[in-house]
Amino acid sequence: MDTSKKAFITGCTGFVGKFLAEHLISQGWSVCGLDRWSAFDYPQITYFEGDILDTGTLREIFASVKPQAIFHLAAISFLPDADFSPRHALDINIMGSASVLDAARQACSSSKVLLVGSSKQYGDKIVNHSITEELPCNPTNFYGVSKYMAELVGLQFVRQYGLDVRFTRSFNHTGPGQTPQFVCSDWAKQVAAIALNKSAPRIQVGDLSPTIDFSDVRDVVRAYAAILENGRKGEVYNVCSNKGVALDSILSYLIKKCNTPIAVEHDPSRIRTHKTSIKITGDHSKLTRDTGWNPSIPIEKTLDDIFQYWTTHLSPAAE
Repeated sequence: MDTSKKAFITGCTGFVGKFLAEHLISQGWSVCGLDRWSAFDYPQITYFEGDILDTGTLREIFASVKPQAIFHLAAISFLPDADFSPRHALDINIMGSASVLDAARQACSSSKVLLVGSSKQYGDKIVNHSITEELPCNPTNFYGVSKYMAELVGLQFVRQYGLDVRFTRSFNHTGPGQTPQFVCSDWAKQVAAIALNKSAPRIQVGDLSPTIDFSDVRDVVRAYAAILENGRKGEVYNVCSNKGVALDSILSYLIKKCNTPIAVEHDPSRIRTHKTSIKITGDHSKLTRDTGWNPSIPIEKTLDDIFQYWTTHLSPAAE
């Protein structure tokens, strides 16, 4: 391994962080990471416990590590959490980003920084669009607001200090190991429990009407690495599949994995306060043009792997 290639990941213990670390290590990077837990059982990563709001500690860590690439993933990333506590989400997503950028500016100003944003920056009122980065942001929930404001802060660091920051507006992504707070993992876990005779043959669902742009997390982390390697300073990139997948088709695909007939029950508590648009897909042509990245993992493979993950983790051998 070429240990001169050093990457730093905030939020390294999270769903995306773990996949990103694995990808970077496979590409010859030495990876360090920070999160708020006291320990992280991943010996290939040099781990730091810390708070992204603590700029002084971040500055010291960056000065010690001297990373060439910083991937800022740490965030409040579950939309209902931001609705439940807007102040906390705004603190973490906006001021946490400012803290990471300021620490990088002071300690390792030549580093490239990836600031991960969200398609929620565009808003939830868009229908039948293949969205490009030219569409003005008009967020309609606190999560989208927090991500858009973080992007504006990052752009100011580029303009005022010359820091090399690149940005994503990442659309929905999923994969094995994602928390069942999110729809694909939620349904796959429920079906796996039924298949293992651990649950009655009933699945609880919310709104099945939306068509959503889903990417596999393994494609997403390749995109993040590609943006820092071949993207452009100060530019914003959609990370997406450019394919809409109907939620009811995802549910049908997962249900077919179980030999037992499954009743579908609509649970009003699973319907979001901020309803997702009926159809929203992203256009990744700018990302493809600048980096050569394209998504490669079909949704069926993603769902297969999520279902297998839950089958393994819910099986008696895993208990």
